[in-house]
Amino acid sequence: MSGIAGHIRFDGEPVQARGVAQMLRALRRRGPDRQTMHCDGNAGFAQVLLATTPEANAECQPWIHPGSGCVVVSDSRLDDRPRLLRELGIDRPADGVGDGELLHTAWQRWGTRCADRLRGDFAFVIWCPSQQTLYAARDPMGVRPFVFHFIAGKHFVFGSTVEAVLALGAVPAEIDEGRIADALFEETEGIDLTTTFYRSVNRLPPASWLFIEGTGAIQTRRYWSPVGDRPVGLPRTAEEWVEAQREQLDRAVRRRLRSHRPVGSMLSGGLDSSSVVALASKAYESAGQPPLPVFSATNAGDPACAETASIRAMLLQRHCNGTLVDLASLLASLADDWWESCHEPFDGSITLASCLYRAASAQGVVSLMDGVPADNLFVTGYPARRLLWQGRLREAWGAALEQWASQGVQSPGWHALRTLAGCLAPTGIHAVREQWKEAAEYRALAAASLASGELIRRVNMRERYRRYRSALRDSYQWHPSGEALSCMAAPYITAGLERFNRVASLFGVEPRPPFADRDLIEFQAWVPLSLRGRDGHAKWILREAMQPLLPHHIAWRTDKSHLGGAFNRWVLTRHLKEDPSADVPSPARHWLDASRLSNGFVQMENDPTNGLAAAIRLLLWANNRPPASSL
Repeated sequence: MSGIAGHIRFDGEPVQARGVAQMLRALRRRGPDRQTMHCDGNAGFAQVLLATTPEANAECQPWIHPGSGCVVVSDSRLDDRPRLLRELGIDRPADGVGDGELLHTAWQRWGTRCADRLRGDFAFVIWCPSQQTLYAARDPMGVRPFVFHFIAGKHFVFGSTVEAVLALGAVPAEIDEGRIADALFEETEGIDLTTTFYRSVNRLPPASWLFIEGTGAIQTRRYWSPVGDRPVGLPRTAEEWVEAQREQLDRAVRRRLRSHRPVGSMLSGGLDSSSVVALASKAYESAGQPPLPVFSATNAGDPACAETASIRAMLLQRHCNGTLVDLASLLASLADDWWESCHEPFDGSITLASCLYRAASAQGVVSLMDGVPADNLFVTGYPARRLLWQGRLREAWGAALEQWASQGVQSPGWHALRTLAGCLAPTGIHAVREQWKEAAEYRALAAASLASGELIRRVNMRERYRRYRSALRDSYQWHPSGEALSCMAAPYITAGLERFNRVASLFGVEPRPPFADRDLIEFQAWVPLSLRGRDGHAKWILREAMQPLLPHHIAWRTDKSHLGGAFNRWVLTRHLKEDPSADVPSPARHWLDASRLSNGFVQMENDPTNGLAAAIRLLLWANNRPPASSL
């Protein structure tokens, strides 16, 4: 993880180095190792570096091609570098070729298609001054952030953070109140792939590139989708699929272990993070390396805490060096100051992760793996409905029965019958039922939120929630054959990855999520639905694949208990030393219902989930956003 920023003018005026320097300062937390900038004529670029790969120090960015003068800035970790170098005809050691040179060569060879040929996590810009063209691209899942402001014929401003773009001083900082309402409702964090909390700043969607030529309009294209053509050589038997599952995840983990500095992993005691730790620690042990640094949140004060017991079991069995951040000991610390530095109100919802990033940073571990977003890889959609409509009655019954059995409900057969009966209902009935369910969910969210009625009406929150639900439905992508399914293009998944990146950057740590690996995602899309859930277990294929490397009770753990809520409540309590409704800053007083805010404070001890946490996070963000003079 590094940080990039830049300003390109199309109106004939030169770029001011002072403005680029201000952008550079806004990024300093993302790059403690080196801060550099380059301004020439109508373009200026900056990079702050967190050096986490051997090739990071092979060059200094902004990188400038000596012949063409093209400029490259990147926040990247490019995988499979030997293969890429061979394809590009570069006959030099992989560690000696920096990402800037590699990206420029790829652009020269493949043009706008170059992003699709890359593997890893990346956000980069290539500027050609002689042709006045700019190309930018972002990795398939959006692990690395990229935001921008563009006015045709005037300028293009980009950065790794919104704060860097606004720091230029020439970008309007008008708040998007729709996002304010999203923050207070929380559910709609992932409403789309483009908006930010400022109307004039947009996100480049994941798996996308943009191109600007001269003073013309901006072009944006998506270059990848999780469900593509059927891969060659897919497994045929359940046993082969299980073996391939372990191999694919192992490859994704090993890619993220490549570094010249310590790489560690979060460990929650659940299946996903335990799988990452098991494979990474095995790789370390096989290579004769020291134990894998592992960071976990525990609750020693609760003897019945399943998560704490699972973490300790993993640390005993695997080649790991564990650092435990215990809830009880945390109560006496002052580790909640990070809330005031959050880039978005949503960021305060992952207190537990922030504590682990802080612990990793304190030990010099600058790259940290985790288990997100594994849950989304094993979706099953509605297989019973599809099978029934195809006339495959026996298979439809089996799918419906497995669907309910995997959820642990009583009488799964009865629920399966209801499911099949519902599948036979006319389309109009399904539409009415979906509308009723959506309306009920919205009413519950509105009742819990402390958003003012005026804000809800101004942004038409009901319609925003309808858009969000529509995006959820559309994210389920089926291959025409019906053999492949993925939901990994869902906006809420990218929103979660971006949130982890923002919080990690506060501590100078780079997230490296193996389950966001492109090749792994493409493989998972083709895993048969019958192997995603089986014998009452969701993620059956992953459990079966990891069973030899995990304690049995972790491989087949079914409860979803998590300490995240307890950590969030602790930080929230620390911020409630006095009634927050007594001093609500402008413009937040127009966003919140003051009376409900006061009542929520009074009821906090009895009901910590009444929307107060979202309101407090929003107030803290409003107090610490860019100065009012620039808004």
